[in-house]
Amino acid sequence: MYKIIIIFKFIIILFFFTNNSFAAPKHGTGELKLSYSTVNYFIRYIRGEQFKYPAVFYVTVDGSSATFWYCSEMTNCRSGSHVKNLETCSRNTGMECNIFARRRTIKWQNDINPGKGKISKINSKWSDEEIRAHLKKLGFYD
Repeated sequence: MYKIIIIFKFIIILFFFTNNSFAAPKHGTGELKLSYSTVNYFIRYIRGEQFKYPAVFYVTVDGSSATFWYCSEMTNCRSGSHVKNLETCSRNTGMECNIFARRRTIKWQNDINPGKGKISKINSKWSDEEIRAHLKKLGFYD
């Protein structure tokens, strides 16, 4: 009985005092202005291609560059290792990167965009101008 109590206490201590390394990756926060070329790249990501569906879109913290990944299936889409994706983005751009969007939802939070809900979603059937207007409305593009 004594061993069970010790094991139980140990599990409780581990539960409360360990860092959860399996937590979902963090998205970017704060003010971000996307460059014209980054917005065009984002539009390309949103539209996808035949049998390629948006998975995750990473952007540099200054909005000047980005990289993204597609999935081959619309459902059960996994974008791979977040750490490796961040490293690839940083290596390709030479700057710090963060998640801007997952699938077709803008996750980057600023004073306007909550990072979830209908306001944060982008419709792939929108025209380029409608997407740019929505990014302006959310404070990501001038």
